[in-house]
Amino acid sequence: MFMLFGYDKRVTTEVGTDLLGRYRSFALWATMLLVVSCGSSIVEAQQPAPSGPQPSTNSKPPPADSVQPKNDRIFGVVPNYRTIENPNIRMAPLSAKGKFKLALEDSFDPYAYVIAGAFAGFGQSKNNPKSWGEESWGPFTKRYAASFADQTSENFMTEAVVPWLLKEDPRYFRLGTGGFFKRTGYAVSRIWVTQTDAGHRTFNFSEILGAGASAGISNFYYPKENRTLSNNLSQWGVMVGEDTFFNLLKEYWPDIHQKMFKRFHRPSLSF
Repeated sequence: MFMLFGYDKRVTTEVGTDLLGRYRSFALWATMLLVVSCGSSIVEAQQPAPSGPQPSTNSKPPPADSVQPKNDRIFGVVPNYRTIENPNIRMAPLSAKGKFKLALEDSFDPYAYVIAGAFAGFGQSKNNPKSWGEESWGPFTKRYAASFADQTSENFMTEAVVPWLLKEDPRYFRLGTGGFFKRTGYAVSRIWVTQTDAGHRTFNFSEILGAGASAGISNFYYPKENRTLSNNLSQWGVMVGEDTFFNLLKEYWPDIHQKMFKRFHRPSLSF
């Protein structure tokens, strides 16, 4: 699986290095998806049968394309498409179309264009990648396009492609109750644990392998000096870290929103 992160060996010519690095990135990305597809049957086979009385098959809701929580935007800015805020509501499983719709909405939300510009500006200030240069609009445009591509590929891999292959649910189901440590631990653990379309718990292949695949895909458009194992691991870690942070926001946002609403809508006192 280490081939996913590009090829960091010296070869005799620059052209050979470039072609070999791209070939290996593509080969491992395709291999990873194949392994994930095969692994889905193992995961499902290991899932224990749920205990207690079960509803009849006829009562199971059909796959849904548009059964989504309201997008109230965290702090009025961050899109909140994938959060199921009420843990007591039984949501219908997402169809393949619904999963790709989520990825599409996340990737082309107005917020995505702004945050891509922020990452591009940070890269410009650090002159990363160095071969693109700095202090001009040309390098900034390249960094902006690369940042936007990073976001889009991760969204589609973690919210659509891998969830579709493994029949996992890419949405975040809030715990909503309990103390701070319990809810915080739950939000962080959702990076590693998720639900299948059938409602069982399973390892979150969608997040971990999806982010890794996205890091591998980036080798197609970043320059040679960035197609290294260390850079790919760093990018992978940043993606997983960002999603962990957003899980915390999704878990606590309804509480924060409620307190903000009460604060700014207190009844006025009359004398």
